[in-house]
Amino acid sequence: MISLKRLRGALTYLNSADPIYRWSLKSGRCPLCGPSRFLAMAKDPFLVRCLKCRANVTNLAVAEAARQNVRNLQSKRAYEMSTYGSSFQFLKKHCGNVESSEYFPAAKPGELVRGIRNEDAQQLSFDDCSFDLVTSNQVFEHVPNIDKCLTECNRVLKQGGILLFTVPLYETNATEHVAEIDQGAIRWLSTPEYHSSRTTGPNSVPVFWRFSVHDIAERVRAAQFSQVTLLSICVYKHQREPQLVVYATK
Repeated sequence: MISLKRLRGALTYLNSADPIYRWSLKSGRCPLCGPSRFLAMAKDPFLVRCLKCRANVTNLAVAEAARQNVRNLQSKRAYEMSTYGSSFQFLKKHCGNVESSEYFPAAKPGELVRGIRNEDAQQLSFDDCSFDLVTSNQVFEHVPNIDKCLTECNRVLKQGGILLFTVPLYETNATEHVAEIDQGAIRWLSTPEYHSSRTTGPNSVPVFWRFSVHDIAERVRAAQFSQVTLLSICVYKHQREPQLVVYATK
């Protein structure tokens, strides 16, 4: 049975789609499923889905970026900052060793909560130089201290290791700091914004950053990454708008 939260989330998602007469169906190759068909409900990659695995192209883009740009995946130790989704499924299938986690504010970093590892992206419990690859999909905009988060990603990567992630990117001159934590509570610095969550429902997760496409690479470099590139990823041939994936090397 579909939960009320999932149903509300689906309705919120469809509200952003084009009118149904503008939808299209295209053939392509999904990094998870292989040959498949994609339903494009708008040109935005977030509104294009593989009909086999039902993942949207924004989330599939990290898997596709890893497939195209990370050599010898089967020998890599990877960390995905989620326990579900296309990036995690892809890494489980193609990497030799994969760690994953969720964030439970009341638990300590590294502690198991109902069998799931708890990690705070701002204070990871892993040892230095633990991973060859770290991935994240649409998470970092929800992290209060993004600079500390990126520094932690760098710390747990081996020399030459790779960070791949997506965040919403805007055509603004500079990244906007939307909110901060002040004495344990959210203090809004700009118009409040919330995103939906699979676990907590529609419009339940606060946004702390609206990242600019023009300075995201500079911010990642400041965390001591030696090379940072914005990859334009097309998951299938007829994709109308590429998904930008941040690729950073330690």
